[in-house]
Amino acid sequence: MKKLSIFLALAMAFAPAANAQFFNNLKNKAKEAVQGAVQGATNAAQKAAQNASGTVSSAAQSATASVVPQAKGKTFYVSATTGSARADGLSPTTAMKDLQKAIDTAEDNDIINVAEGNYLGNMDRGYIESGRFGNATHELGKFISIYGGWSTDFSERDVIKHVTKLQPTSQKFVTPLMNINARRPYGYTGPVGTLIIDGLVFDFGENNLYCAADVNNELTGTPNEGVLTGRFIEPDGAPNCPKVGYANGDEYGLHMDVEGNVRVSNCIFVNCRDYGIAAMMGKGHMEICNNIFISCRYASCQVRGTTNDNDIDKVSLDFHHNTVLFTWTRTKAFEDMGQGFRFMNGIRTINVHNNIFGCNSNCAVERVYYETNASIEKLKQSNLYDNYFFANKRDLEIASMGAATISVPAARIEEAEQIGPKYEGNMEMPEGNDAFINAIDQPYLEGFLSLKIMSSQSYNANSAANQVNRAFGLNQQGTEIVRPSMYCNKYPWEKAKDLFGKVPGYGAQMPQ
Repeated sequence: MKKLSIFLALAMAFAPAANAQFFNNLKNKAKEAVQGAVQGATNAAQKAAQNASGTVSSAAQSATASVVPQAKGKTFYVSATTGSARADGLSPTTAMKDLQKAIDTAEDNDIINVAEGNYLGNMDRGYIESGRFGNATHELGKFISIYGGWSTDFSERDVIKHVTKLQPTSQKFVTPLMNINARRPYGYTGPVGTLIIDGLVFDFGENNLYCAADVNNELTGTPNEGVLTGRFIEPDGAPNCPKVGYANGDEYGLHMDVEGNVRVSNCIFVNCRDYGIAAMMGKGHMEICNNIFISCRYASCQVRGTTNDNDIDKVSLDFHHNTVLFTWTRTKAFEDMGQGFRFMNGIRTINVHNNIFGCNSNCAVERVYYETNASIEKLKQSNLYDNYFFANKRDLEIASMGAATISVPAARIEEAEQIGPKYEGNMEMPEGNDAFINAIDQPYLEGFLSLKIMSSQSYNANSAANQVNRAFGLNQQGTEIVRPSMYCNKYPWEKAKDLFGKVPGYGAQMPQ
């Protein structure tokens, strides 16, 4: 016996009734683009060079009160195409070839300038590290600054024109694409250091395992022509369809176990199969600004505090001027995860502002965790203000006393007592931002806004397993097949660059 049930399109479930016309307009724009009516976004504004200090645009930088100071130390130069494996890296003409070697050679407060190219670690193993993943107690790492986006002769810095990528292909590894530890030894009481990651592209899209694109086979999860692949294949999945890609483990894009002054800026996190950024933060301040997160799985950004209760007041986080799109759930059944940004425990003050959150399959922002110590929870500041939202399943998800969480639309965030003391200015993205909508890959947007989930269940009383179960008095078993029309499909990383600077004051601004 089989039962087939087709759920309503997720796009309709995501959109509040009051905003249905807005989402219909979005969908219509996507359809027009798929038919070739929408021209590609101009690249003329993408020619501004970025200087060595790694600053973000004036709109983004002026919005934060804390700007991470530039570290002082030696400067190393790295170029995958013009560098040498045996060079000292201390000048543009003696650039190293391997970013990993430069990190291994650098000391606290050193700067590493990285030219355009793809960096895969020692002997192309696929990942970069400063300190061992999961072992920051003994592999303390170092406080360094890494700036991508340089021309091969280091005469110009432009993170859009001179793309510095971490983009593995056939490599198989069980570690983050980049792991950064920056800790002081236990009991250290001196000054903390500065860590900067600026101008890198983190892309798992050539390494993930997907169903091959086939719009005529619903098993593949290919929503329409123009989407690069079928759906993402989960680590335990084995669909009977042609496949493209290689690895299917769960690895982070950027993982950090850090303290001190930390900034991640002007980066792109795309097709990350297990978080864009997952970080643990000790005493200090972390700023995550002017980045693009797109088609990441689990969550786009999650930062946990890792101090004891007495030091939580010394930990703070700013997440601002980021563009966060198409965050996907943990499984193709859309059961859990899928958050754009998560408010986590162990941090006294978190400011989330001037971001664009769109098309996130669970929620744009989640605030469901509480400190065990009620007095510490009472002092937390979970500020969420001046953000744009569109086409998310939920704009804000908060905890409730019952089993289910509560979905809060942007217009009602001020009513969520878990948010504050700053909560003003959150809204659905206003009409008139066509440049931003058009900069999104249109087939991908069309697929998401038309997303459907098909679920089929079957039960065979005479199967060998059920006959044995009956003999031993065990429960009978059936099977369920879930087939989404789209799930974590590969997003074209080159088009992610087009999203910089499309909405003045909101989302990732044009790097300067």
